[in-house]
Amino acid sequence: MVFPPKDEVQAILADFEDRMAAILEGAWQEWLDVPRRAALSPRSRASMVFDFIRRRALEEFDSDPEIRAIPKGQTVHFLFHDKVLLRFKKANTRGLGSNIETQAVIEFIDPQMSLLPLPPIYHVEGCYHLDKLATKMALLTVAARQRNKRLWTYEMRRSADTRVMPLPMAPRHDGGLPEVRVRKSAEKPAKQGE
Repeated sequence: MVFPPKDEVQAILADFEDRMAAILEGAWQEWLDVPRRAALSPRSRASMVFDFIRRRALEEFDSDPEIRAIPKGQTVHFLFHDKVLLRFKKANTRGLGSNIETQAVIEFIDPQMSLLPLPPIYHVEGCYHLDKLATKMALLTVAARQRNKRLWTYEMRRSADTRVMPLPMAPRHDGGLPEVRVRKSAEKPAKQGE
């Protein structure tokens, strides 16, 4: 396997970075628009955001002759300039794509050496990193890995548009004011003599 040279990958993806960031940010905005999303699990969130990313990326890159979509099972990879193969992922704490090691994942993160004399295809991940409260995409990166080891990473360009997102409130069942219970005083009444 040939390890992806950071400078070469960055040069190839430079013209597509704004579009890649828009795909990720647009997918996150779709997640924010989901009613009652606060009741969903982190696993559901990751699955839904990935589906939004996949749909947006397929739409965005469909007519671009420099990018080929390569569907593979439940996922899709994108080949840029026949040189860089990218998949979009939620980042884990190490800054790599978070996933369960299925055979398809292993084929992507640890491809075997090619027996044919073909030019190398560099495998990288376009990752979104959530903030600690999982309320926004704090960082967008491109990362190269060797199995579970990060080789390098760089931050994608992003638009200057930043928004403050309100935290979702728990729904009220009756629509009324919250119930306030008065506590009994901690003082004991004085005992009167006999």
